[in-house]
Amino acid sequence: MDTIFANRPQHPLALIGADMLTPVVHALPMVRRGAPSIPAVKESTAVGFYEPFPVRPNSMITGADLNNLKLLGPASLETWAQNRTEMLRRVVRATSEAVAATALTGKVQWPVQLEGGGFDTYEVDFGSILTFEPAVLWSANGAKVKAVFDTLTGMQEKLQGKGFGGAVEIWAGSAAYGALFVIAEASTSTAKIRVEITDQGINIGGFLIKRRAETYRNPQTGAMVPVVATNDVKMIAMDGGHFMPYCALDDLDGNLQPLPMLVKPIRIEDPSGYKLVGEAKPFPVPNVNAICNATVVG
Repeated sequence: MDTIFANRPQHPLALIGADMLTPVVHALPMVRRGAPSIPAVKESTAVGFYEPFPVRPNSMITGADLNNLKLLGPASLETWAQNRTEMLRRVVRATSEAVAATALTGKVQWPVQLEGGGFDTYEVDFGSILTFEPAVLWSANGAKVKAVFDTLTGMQEKLQGKGFGGAVEIWAGSAAYGALFVIAEASTSTAKIRVEITDQGINIGGFLIKRRAETYRNPQTGAMVPVVATNDVKMIAMDGGHFMPYCALDDLDGNLQPLPMLVKPIRIEDPSGYKLVGEAKPFPVPNVNAICNATVVG
């Protein structure tokens, strides 16, 4: 979220119009003095809306808990309250991070828990991301630094062909990074292309490849899913305009306003206590023309 979807505006509506998706920006011709202006981008003809679903965790505070809290001083009470809110915030953050990771494939697919039990699937298709097929796999016998450099150059050219790619993030899955490490380690002293292994990643000819082996948990199946597929490398243009708006909440206590997160207490009778309910509507919107994927390990 903080790297690719750092732009997180508050959107005043509960729906996202298709015309809000990131336009492709190119250089324009000049006009004569006194001539009318020309459109900055090609006008979208898409009609329709995306409907973000909320993330809504809860945490129970029983009457027994509240009785026990009488023993605490004001400072301890404040700490306890902050910890309860922080727990809900972490749940919302973890879910948002996972959904953002799926968005980098060009399609969000996430489980929706139904009131009567079971699951449905929330799906938003933004289109196909760019792909590149390497001439030589990084895991091939005899693969050298030039094969890596050619792959990364080809991926960047794909992005540049769409008007992006001035600055990029390059993420490698665990097997892809392992193959790259073998190539880099064998070539640090002999390669004519710059090769540098650091704690930040591996630099090949000015391309910094970072190991992205994190996983997120699918809440329906319990399976751990990698952010980047283990055999793949993903190049993401930072000038692609990826953003994650927080949409208006369906909550009267929140005045139906867009908020990064709302936490409110709801009194219950059996057992006596309060249910703390957190809610947020993050909606990651990737620019599929600013993301390129390559499978580099066979």
